[in-house]
Amino acid sequence: MKMPEEGRYGYVLIHEEGLAYAAWLSVYGSGRQRELAAEFINYILQRAREEGDDVYKKALEVVEEGKARSSLTLKGFEKEV
Repeated sequence: MKMPEEGRYGYVLIHEEGLAYAAWLSVYGSGRQRELAAEFINYILQRAREEGDDVYKKALEVVEEGKARSSLTLKGFEKEV
């Protein structure tokens, strides 16, 4: 990651898989994770809308895909610590 020069704006690149994972966290994460992920998703969708309909539709598609992924749990799994 390269920091912007003084007084200039920088940017962050978010890959599709990262956005889908954030959407998954907004549904299946722990309490605070869910809150933070939901805020992040809302911010990303807001910014995508500002960039145009095509960008927004793609971002929304990725978010919906991420939320649709189910959380896997092992029923009857016991672990001794």
